[in-house]
Amino acid sequence: MRISKSQLLVPGSILAFSLLGMALLMLLTSPVKQIAYAVIFFGFLLIFLMSLGYLIVRIWGAQTNAKNRYRIVIISLFVVISLMFRSAQSFNWVDAVIVVLVAFGLLFYGGRRF
Repeated sequence: MRISKSQLLVPGSILAFSLLGMALLMLLTSPVKQIAYAVIFFGFLLIFLMSLGYLIVRIWGAQTNAKNRYRIVIISLFVVISLMFRSAQSFNWVDAVIVVLVAFGLLFYGGRRF
């Protein structure tokens, strides 16, 4: 299956925009002074990870059906939530096990549902 450039253009441009947004946010602001910058950063990170997932699925040649979209969203949220806990320095091994179990439960449930 051939991949056209138009199929890669939208996820690639969103990926570049979110990466640029994160870089500008890191260079120009300080989350220590105002916590809203950290919230915006994690929003950009979520958009970045989701567009990266769509781009990877498109490059592999698979279709972005409901099952793949659900998996991309769950994995992206799992990574962002883990990094949020880690940056708050409140992520011990018990929290990690709970977050991993919830993520695997959601992925399993999504695999059965779609």
